[in-house]
Amino acid sequence: MELIVAGKDRSVDIGAELTRRAARHQGALSPWSPRDSALALKESSDPIDYLDRTIRLMRLRGAVSTESFPIPSRPEAMGTMLRKVKAVLWKLLRYQHDRMAFQQNVINELIIGSIEFQQAVTKQAIGDLERRVAQLEAELAALRGARP
Repeated sequence: MELIVAGKDRSVDIGAELTRRAARHQGALSPWSPRDSALALKESSDPIDYLDRTIRLMRLRGAVSTESFPIPSRPEAMGTMLRKVKAVLWKLLRYQHDRMAFQQNVINELIIGSIEFQQAVTKQAIGDLERRVAQLEAELAALRGARP
């Protein structure tokens, strides 16, 4: 892999870090693609399309992540010590965080599911109404055509 940043080959340092991060997620199913950015919303053709894209993004990004992350710290000795204390505290409290994140993910899934259900019901109702209006217009046109 060749990685050029600001005209310089950064394949060795940045490339190695990206490879390491990608290996950590190897085999994970990822539905992400470039069209999954919030910027894709501006390409919506109408309010219905916008709503469809919004709900799709909510479905993709509605989960609270429980992955580990690098703990920021100051460069001096005090910062190193505090980082180690934070790491120990994180390990002690991780189970609580995971439990709360699981509960929040369940709530997020229920909310997103109910929005999707409501959208489907609304689309069906609108379709039924459009068919009914078309039928009434056809009946009205037939009545007007039958008059002498």
